[in-house]
Amino acid sequence: MLSLRAEPLFESVPVDKPVALRAWPLVQLSHPGMTREQWIAYAASGRRRNGKTAGLMAIRDGRGYIHAVFAWHVQRTLDNPRALRITDMVVGALPGRWLAETIVAAVQAIARRTNATSVLVEIGDRQIAPGALLSEGFEHLVMHCMQSSRPPEHA
Repeated sequence: MLSLRAEPLFESVPVDKPVALRAWPLVQLSHPGMTREQWIAYAASGRRRNGKTAGLMAIRDGRGYIHAVFAWHVQRTLDNPRALRITDMVVGALPGRWLAETIVAAVQAIARRTNATSVLVEIGDRQIAPGALLSEGFEHLVMHCMQSSRPPEHA
C-alpha cells in the first residue's frame, strides 16, 4: 500500500506531567465526575509505575493533542505467567482506523518489550467513543494482536 504520509499521524508516548495536562480534556469528557487534581494524581501514580511491568501511555498527534490514554500492567494469571492487561482506556472519537491501529501498535510494542504471552484489553462502558473501539476493524486488530502474542499451538 502506497502512503503519501512522510511521518506517522499518531505516536504513542509515556504519560509524563505535560502529557497528563494535555490529556485532561479527553479524560474529563469520559469521566466527568473526576477532578483535574484526581486525574493528575492518577497520572502521577502511573508515572511512578512506568517501566518494566506497568505504565500509562498516551496517543498523540503531530500537534501534541492527546486522542487516547490507557494504563497497562503485566500480571500472572492461572493460565499465563506474563499476561499484559490494558485498562482505563479513554479514546476520542475520530473517523477512520489510524487511531485504533496506533493503539494496537502501542499495545503490541509493550507486549514485545515485556515478553507478554497474552494480551487482554478491557473496554469499559464509559468510553467517550465506544464505536471507534468496537468497530469491525479494531476488533480484528485486537484479535490479531492477541493471536500474534501467543505461542503457536501444536496439532
